[in-house]
Amino acid sequence: MSPHKKYAYLIGALGFAFLGVLVVVFGFEENPNISYIIFLLFMTISELQTVQVDSSYLSAGFGFLYSAAFIFGPASAAVMKVLSVLICQIYYKVKNCLDDSVEKTVFNVGQYMISFFCATQLYSLNKKSFINNNLTYEVVMQSTPILIYFLLNNLLVEYYIVLKHQKPMPKLIPKSLLMDLSTYLIAVPAGMAIVSVHNKHGFFETVLVLVIYLAVVYVYILYHNLIKTNNELTALYDMVTSIASTLDIETVMDIVLSYAQSIAPWDTVCLYVYQNGYLVPAIYEGFENEEFKYHKLKPDEQILGRNIFTSKGEIINNCHKKSKELKDISIGQDGTKSILAVQLTTNKKLIGGIVLTSKKNNIYTKKHLTLMNILASQAAVALTNAQLFDETSQMAITDGLTGLYNHTYIYSEMERQMRGINNAGGIFSLIIIDVDHFKVYNDMYGHIVGDIILKNLAEVLKKNVRDKDIIGRYGGEEFAIILPGIPPLEAMIIAERIRKIVEKTALATVENENIYITISAGIAAYPTNAASVEDLVDKADQAMLFGAKKEGRNRVVIFRQNISMET
Repeated sequence: MSPHKKYAYLIGALGFAFLGVLVVVFGFEENPNISYIIFLLFMTISELQTVQVDSSYLSAGFGFLYSAAFIFGPASAAVMKVLSVLICQIYYKVKNCLDDSVEKTVFNVGQYMISFFCATQLYSLNKKSFINNNLTYEVVMQSTPILIYFLLNNLLVEYYIVLKHQKPMPKLIPKSLLMDLSTYLIAVPAGMAIVSVHNKHGFFETVLVLVIYLAVVYVYILYHNLIKTNNELTALYDMVTSIASTLDIETVMDIVLSYAQSIAPWDTVCLYVYQNGYLVPAIYEGFENEEFKYHKLKPDEQILGRNIFTSKGEIINNCHKKSKELKDISIGQDGTKSILAVQLTTNKKLIGGIVLTSKKNNIYTKKHLTLMNILASQAAVALTNAQLFDETSQMAITDGLTGLYNHTYIYSEMERQMRGINNAGGIFSLIIIDVDHFKVYNDMYGHIVGDIILKNLAEVLKKNVRDKDIIGRYGGEEFAIILPGIPPLEAMIIAERIRKIVEKTALATVENENIYITISAGIAAYPTNAASVEDLVDKADQAMLFGAKKEGRNRVVIFRQNISMET
């Protein structure tokens, strides 16, 4: 059993034990009657009216618990609280199909009873110690137990959240405490007013006060929902500002995913990008199975009987009733009950999509969908701009024929490597490769075949170096390979392997005749052989021209001093 479940059941057991002690110590002042049932109804309604703050749910129900303790007695108030919690948890279980409803019910009853028991015991001790009917004394005697109830209630809940999510105590606890305290500023005076009206006028006059109290609570909830909506819109504005200031695709996707997570609740979230007719996972969180990243979706693929990537977006509930179908498409985790999906489009062109899933049923609302559609429209524009910028940037540093880096980029990369070595030490080698007798192939087979040879040679080079190695077309039939962290002797082994592979690989076919070529290569290293980029290129060129070429071609030579003077 996980730590948070053990904690939940321990708190529950203690809470029910304390409930038993309350019943034994205080007893029931009177049998349940119509007033008891009406009060329980109002207490339950107040429990259902909650405000979500971060991971906590704040309720103004303490006012009813407080007033019930003075009107019906501590034992009756405790039983009322337990019944209202049970009714609310059953309601949430039916509405959201919660798998952990039993655990949460036990924990909620437990933490309320522990807090209430400690508060009532402290009040009883104060009452016995300070026998005084003065109003000031009464306020002081009540304030301390209320504070104890408030602190215990919050700390027990926050520790449960820490254990469940396996995270350190959240930094937002002070903020959560302040928010909960604001509900107490309404609940406590309201509870006092309810007790006062009941003592002076009777129960049915109290019902009017209860209605007014619930109305105030409802307005309070509307106020905080308004603040929450305003924060969400502010977050969207911040996102638009952030993504408008960057043209890096990965940064844009990180920002979009982050704001998607802040808009709606989620257990998994994924940003898909449209590539070659499929929506491919680009960036995601919450998935335990790493195989998810290989799962592609068709834009019109039916998910649980519906196309989720529509222009208006889609919300799907009750997914658990089709768990096998959901497992087959791998769009969420086991136990997913709700899905929210929106597409990313610009000028009716599909860019991608965003999908959020939750293990709670009916968790997504029209407001979530609206906000996600706003985010998606801005994200689509930002991603399109970033993609265009990336394509333009790639064209500026890429050779049009082979797709390799061009001469300019190779030079800038060597300068970057040199700066890194000057700051932190290290070494890198440069291989200059030249196709032997390339003019002969051009003259014999034509330039189109010559281009095919160069393109296929580029593919061979790419397949035979590491991902972090840099390959470029230096010019004409010459290629350059930068090998970070590789000394000259290791570079020679790599170059020799490539030379042998090229020699045995048909790089073009003319009238069923396979065309084979050979290459010559020269190697130089920084800082072993050179002090600058120009010097390094010159040394590698010397090794290739006066070493490999002069010695008969189809070979690899490392730079050595006076190589150009040798015969």
